[in-house]
Amino acid sequence: MELPDPMTNKSAARAWARAQSRAAGPGELMDWGRSFEQLLAIMREYVGNSTDPVVMAYVPIIGEPDPIMLLSSSISMGWRAAVGRGTSRTSTLQVVAVNPKVIDGGVWHRDQCEPDAWGMLVPRDRVPVAQSEVAAVVVPGMAFDRAGHRLGRGAGVYDRFLAALPASALRIGLVPSNRLVERLPTDPHDVPMHVVATEREVLRTPQPA
Repeated sequence: MELPDPMTNKSAARAWARAQSRAAGPGELMDWGRSFEQLLAIMREYVGNSTDPVVMAYVPIIGEPDPIMLLSSSISMGWRAAVGRGTSRTSTLQVVAVNPKVIDGGVWHRDQCEPDAWGMLVPRDRVPVAQSEVAAVVVPGMAFDRAGHRLGRGAGVYDRFLAALPASALRIGLVPSNRLVERLPTDPHDVPMHVVATEREVLRTPQPA
């Protein structure tokens, strides 16, 4: 299936991304070791001077790369880990802490999580963290382009959150390589990533970090 003309619309791009996800093999989401090592180096470079920094990621759903290694490594380096929680379908994501026991052993202990307003699993203890404390955020997307633009699912969940983050926060997008494209349709409110990573490469985008 050919990529839709990026000058058309996001609906066409989402249809393409869903088809790409369905067509992907099971290995697509597995071999991220080298890319995660590069990401951790970038995060150390960027976050290292912060005081008690928070690294925020997400609990993955089907078709999304699992950022658990990044969160586990963040905790081992003395940083705090967090995920986003939807308190309602119109509010900005709330940042909540991830207790190390939730990701102990390199797996998500989903029995210690519960669905939020969007049905995304988040830690049940829901300890809030101020947005101003987020030094780096790792976000999923249906697709990304090489300029750092993200294609979400259309609800604006991450758009609202990213717009409310401090400009100093490092923004990282994770996406399988078959959904990284040259250019996506964009809107004026879109907040691009500083870094986009696939299982094959890590790109620093033209955005100022």
